[in-house]
Amino acid sequence: MKFLILFFLTITTIFANSSKEILLLHSYNNGLKWTDGITQGIKEILDKYPEFELTIEYMDSKKIDSQEYFDILMNLYEKKFSNRKYSVVIAADNYAYEFVLKNHKKLFDESSVVFTGVENFDKDFIPLELKKYVTGVVEYKEIKENIELIKKTITDLNTLYIISDDTFSSLAIKEQILNDVKSFEKNIKIVFDNKIDIDTILNKVNSLPKNSAILFSSLYKDINEKYITSSQLRSFFNSSKYPIFALNKIHLGEGVIGGVMVNAKEQGNLAAKKTLEIMQGKDASLLPISIPTSKYYFDYEVLEKFNLNNSKIPMLSTILNEPKNFFEKNRQFIDGTFILLPLLFLLIIGLIVNITKRINLEIKLVEQNKLDNVLLNNIKSIIYWKSNDGIFLGCNEALCLLLDMKKEEIIGREIEEILPSLCNQMKDSDAFINELETTLTFKNISMEVLIRRKKYFNKKNQEAGIVTIINDMTDIKKLQNQRKKDEQFIIQRSKLSEIGEIMTSIAHQWKTPLIEISTIAQELLYKRNKKELSKEDSKEFVDEIMTQVQYMTKTIDDFRSFIKPSMSKSDFEIREAIEELLRIIEHNIKYNYIDVEVNFQENKKYIISGYPNEFKQAILSIINNARDSILKKREEEYFQGKITIDTFYENDHIHISIKDNGTGIKKENLEKIFEPFFTDKINGDGFGLYMVKLIIEDKMDGNIKAVEQENGANILIALSKNV
Repeated sequence: MKFLILFFLTITTIFANSSKEILLLHSYNNGLKWTDGITQGIKEILDKYPEFELTIEYMDSKKIDSQEYFDILMNLYEKKFSNRKYSVVIAADNYAYEFVLKNHKKLFDESSVVFTGVENFDKDFIPLELKKYVTGVVEYKEIKENIELIKKTITDLNTLYIISDDTFSSLAIKEQILNDVKSFEKNIKIVFDNKIDIDTILNKVNSLPKNSAILFSSLYKDINEKYITSSQLRSFFNSSKYPIFALNKIHLGEGVIGGVMVNAKEQGNLAAKKTLEIMQGKDASLLPISIPTSKYYFDYEVLEKFNLNNSKIPMLSTILNEPKNFFEKNRQFIDGTFILLPLLFLLIIGLIVNITKRINLEIKLVEQNKLDNVLLNNIKSIIYWKSNDGIFLGCNEALCLLLDMKKEEIIGREIEEILPSLCNQMKDSDAFINELETTLTFKNISMEVLIRRKKYFNKKNQEAGIVTIINDMTDIKKLQNQRKKDEQFIIQRSKLSEIGEIMTSIAHQWKTPLIEISTIAQELLYKRNKKELSKEDSKEFVDEIMTQVQYMTKTIDDFRSFIKPSMSKSDFEIREAIEELLRIIEHNIKYNYIDVEVNFQENKKYIISGYPNEFKQAILSIINNARDSILKKREEEYFQGKITIDTFYENDHIHISIKDNGTGIKKENLEKIFEPFFTDKINGDGFGLYMVKLIIEDKMDGNIKAVEQENGANILIALSKNV
């Protein structure tokens, strides 16, 4: 039972800690422009994060703010929020802010608090134990800046009438207002009135002396405890004989001139951004308390009503209801005109350019035709084109020189008449031949040629004929043949350079059977001295000697097979080739205390078409490089050398990976090691791996590369399998 209780408490704690709920607690009622502005600013940010659930509550404290009412609210919220866990509580304005701080332990224990719209903010008001939970946005009204603005805007200002009330939020800045006006009282008469009767305020304002102005702070209740509606304020603003400036942007557009105003939406935006940071894991105590700067706002229609000069308005002010200028009024017409004029202009330019291009094109076509003839006639390859009927339509000078005929004698005649040997080559195949290497005879001269053919089409995309290019490959073929001979010579030369090491290995391999034969001979001599040997005894000694001789013969046969060059391609099995090679060099590797591990996929045949002896030579060269790398590394520290040969299938290719744990290959040398004469050995000639690349890629049609690895080197060979 205790375990179950502990389990449910743990689950409850987990879900509580992962709460994604946010409470927005407003001091006032829904529909109040200030309240709605804060809500709009908050939702503008948080609506982008649907994973966070926003709940909104209204305390309606503008209409009723008794302690009894707040006690009732406390009891109501205690029941209402008993099953809710809010990560963040956003307290809007002073009533909600003080209510949340006072009842934080009961209602919002461990919830972060973000306040906004709070006036006369004092950080010492926050209890010490709650400071780690609290951050927010202060609502600071620029009283001095507004009075300075009014002085600049109203010529010869003599009286400034400041309107406020006795509500909680208004009293919060009363002291600030009274302190800020002191520096202006020498020059103008300032009247601060927070005992307003809504029924008489208009007469009182209109009775002010000439050159007066009004600064409106707030008015939610009058002296008779009547709640003041927005429509009543709007009527008062529009009926005032003197210009009214306001501290809050919610009154802009309702009859006030403007002012240095606080913005409810901005207050909401900043609070939402802080809330978002907290929801994403940041501590509230790390977020600084913000005091946004009030901005200049004006209503153009009210400025005109009081004949106030726009030049006195500060730059970068936001002006409401500003009349559109000519361009703004006729924006669509002007935009349309500006769009069409360039098009018409471009059309005219296009016609002129088109005519000019036609003339230039004709000139260029003539010039191009001359250039084409020059280029065509300077190409050494034979080029001609014929119709579908086999009639010569054109050719270059190379064909004329070959046939010793003029172009006029060739064009218009049938190709079978001029080039009969070529036609015979093409007739042997029913399919269209794009490319063909063959031997042609012209005037008793044989030529190795490469013929390339391509169909060409007319403007209706119909086949019109064939273009043929004949390249004389005689000299190239000679060079290719000579190159193959040179490559074979170089490969054989490289192979011979490995013979010394192979002979050392063979010497080691022969040492064991020679010792064995010597032992058998001594034993034979010993037994003959002791007794007469029977035929069976003699046969046993002979068999043992022949076993050792056969082993030595097999070693020599493997060596002879390796030395002999492969004259033509043949199918061979990679496993057998590698095993034969390892038998030859087995003792050389073991003598250097290097382990060789050979891995093949089970039940797999690795048959390829190529040159088996040259393949063995390539593998031997890689193994020798691996051995040298291990020995070089041993000069600094002793370790057990190891060479691993893995053979496997991948992407229809046979891959051979030869790894070692030697010094490895520097990253910048991974591609250079296969270049001729590149070496990092003191006495190296830089020829070994170049020969390997020549064998694998040129003779075996494979691919070889060095792969970067952390310890040692890895040479990877890829060969096409023989299907």
